[in-house]
Amino acid sequence: MRFSRPSTARQVNRLRVLNLLSLRENLSRADVARILGLNKVSTSEIVDALIEEKLIGEGATKATTTGRPPTILELQKEQRTIFAVDLESTNTSVALVNLMGEMLRYERFPTPKQPKPEEIAASIIQTVKKFLSRMREPDSVAGMVTSLNATVETATGTIIDAPQWGWHNVPFVFALSKHLPFKVVIENNTKALIFGERWFGNLEPTTSYYYLNWGETLTGAFFSEGKVNVESLLGHIPMGTNKRCRCGSIGCLETVSGGWALLEEFGETTSLRQLVSLRKAKDSLQTAANYLAKGLTYVATILRPEKILIGGPLAALPEKLFNSITEQFEREVSPLITNTEIVESALGEQSGVLGAASIGLDEFIFRRSLLEQIKTAFR
Repeated sequence: MRFSRPSTARQVNRLRVLNLLSLRENLSRADVARILGLNKVSTSEIVDALIEEKLIGEGATKATTTGRPPTILELQKEQRTIFAVDLESTNTSVALVNLMGEMLRYERFPTPKQPKPEEIAASIIQTVKKFLSRMREPDSVAGMVTSLNATVETATGTIIDAPQWGWHNVPFVFALSKHLPFKVVIENNTKALIFGERWFGNLEPTTSYYYLNWGETLTGAFFSEGKVNVESLLGHIPMGTNKRCRCGSIGCLETVSGGWALLEEFGETTSLRQLVSLRKAKDSLQTAANYLAKGLTYVATILRPEKILIGGPLAALPEKLFNSITEQFEREVSPLITNTEIVESALGEQSGVLGAASIGLDEFIFRRSLLEQIKTAFR
């Protein structure tokens, strides 16, 4: 993107105005111009265009002591919608959200144990079409995002590797989009989770943090300076145990802290969310937490994030067990590491589908991550 071009500057300022109105209420055109440092003529042109697109509207007048009372601008949150799909190993969640990420419809169904790509695609398409048939304005859908635990090539819509199902080089977006009338995107679920935390959580935009997705596997993503890196394979840090990992190595962190290893030990449970409240699993969960804390000391030492967020189904540990992760971490981490805080994800059970929703809102509507990268580039 060439920022010297007037057309590019207008596109960027359009996004700045739209994002401001999505984050703050009770603003007039003059307020927007003042906050963003734009002239009033340019601001009015952008606002008029956004009104024509039905993304914003004009509401009540704003109280004032002098002159003509200004009109308040409002985000028209129902005028665009996003389909968000979270494809987990046990359940698949489908949600329709508005521009504020509020769920308008939601449905969850079991994921088959060893599904074929076409089987999952058919189930998703069927659910989405059911939602569309019940919508007053199906044309409001801007697109759909599906997140899953896999290495993906977003540009081509290809699942490069989903080892839990034996999927390799699957053109998943093509399988979905040929049956749906809008753009479809796939994304790695940990990247989606970190986006969701930033979009709907309470994180400061300038905070650097590492997000740990603690589920069947241990995957992580690091956010810093407006960019997300999802190449972390925390679950395969060697921990010196004698257990064989699913990757083929001996002693990986996942062999003691990964959900798949815990499920093998307590096979009668049907989900990780049930496992965290299983009384006889308490000792094994404590061991998993202790090893996880040790693994996180490596994260803190190498990446130096301000926060480590723990999400996923196993993050729903009883408070005492979860707190023991922080306690063990503080005992083992170098005294040179003084600014890293461990916190639980704020999004709870619906973090996966909210993560997919945040990717969609960013990709199809707000382009907030692009604005952050531009801001970082011009510091």
